[in-house]
Amino acid sequence: PDDATIHPGAEEVCDGVDNDCSGYIDDDPIDGSTYYEDYDGDAYGDPSETWAITACDMPMGYTTADMATDCDDYDAYRFPGADEVCDGEDQDCDDEIDEDAIDMTTWYEDYDGDGYGGSSVWFAVDACDMPEGYTGLDMATDCNDIDDTIFPDAEEVCDDVDNDCDDEIDEDEVCGTE
Repeated sequence: PDDATIHPGAEEVCDGVDNDCSGYIDDDPIDGSTYYEDYDGDAYGDPSETWAITACDMPMGYTTADMATDCDDYDAYRFPGADEVCDGEDQDCDDEIDEDAIDMTTWYEDYDGDGYGGSSVWFAVDACDMPEGYTGLDMATDCNDIDDTIFPDAEEVCDDVDNDCDDEIDEDEVCGTE
């Protein structure tokens, strides 16, 4: 060839030519980009992996340097920006576990411990696990959350109180006044 830049030992550049006479075109070019293996196929690679390559174009199974932030390149459900779920794992690679999980449950404060939540929305929390002093039973079901004998389905007694939260006080059949 008539090109003095093409010879054994020449620097390979992204030009579609085998500049170094290695038998490979554009292999390990000095003007290429670094790409990182994306083992799990989630579009994020691990910069600590030894499988980084320099190439003119991104090969299949690799990702760019700005996407090389995967905290677990062997799990396609764990990558920066992934949705957190309640499982004790860090899906979104922010070193926090289960924060803002998409499958959290709303728990309602059960002040009197009768298994039914009170009527105040101010005391509801979203969490993966039920906090102590809370219940999963919907709020506004316990008509008196400071008395553990008053709750939905409690036994109605003749005492001038709505014991079973059905908006009726001392139903006739309970007090024997049918």
